Amino acid sequence: MNIEQISKLIAHRRSIKPALMDSEEAISPELWETLFEAANWAPNHGLTEPWRFLVYSDESRGSIATALQAAYKSETATAEFRPEKFEKMGKNPFLANSVVALVMKRDPKRKVPEIEEIEAVACAVQNLHLVASAAGLGVFWSSPAVTYGPSFAESLELDAEDKCLGLLYVGWPKKGLEWPVSKRTDAMAKVTFKT
Repeated sequence: MNIEQISKLIAHRRSIKPALMDSEEAISPELWETLFEAANWAPNHGLTEPWRFLVYSDESRGSIATALQAAYKSETATAEFRPEKFEKMGKNPFLANSVVALVMKRDPKRKVPEIEEIEAVACAVQNLHLVASAAGLGVFWSSPAVTYGPSFAESLELDAEDKCLGLLYVGWPKKGLEWPVSKRTDAMAKVTFKT
């Protein structure tokens, strides 16, 4: 691959919402392995490899839906509780073929600051998302507030210092979906070279 091809792939990557995915079309084990292999090559200080991926497909998506609703119910003040949001949390996991809980597994030796572990997981997700886009898969990183809370972490059976960094919805786009087009403002307007 040359620089131009890599740059085009990066610009091609898009978030595809779960409602635009085909929930029934399976993702092959070989493709999952390719995605997680790409994620595994993320940069990380101290080679702690803090990324963990909990994949929920088929019926197991129900456990994520239940966990989201339970966390929302237990961590939302009565005055702020919205029944439509509660209902959406129960339905969204079934819109995509798979839902991946993104977990930062804290290095027990605390070799590096926690923020660096979180950044490494984000890099792993970007690697996975780029390869998924190249394969034609839709991916959407969702991070409702409840995914960061203690109730949801408990449902994922995370250790005390581990953190859930959201959910990745993964699936093939529905037939006929036009890949979204996006734009960015001028890259160099955000860069200052210090001399």
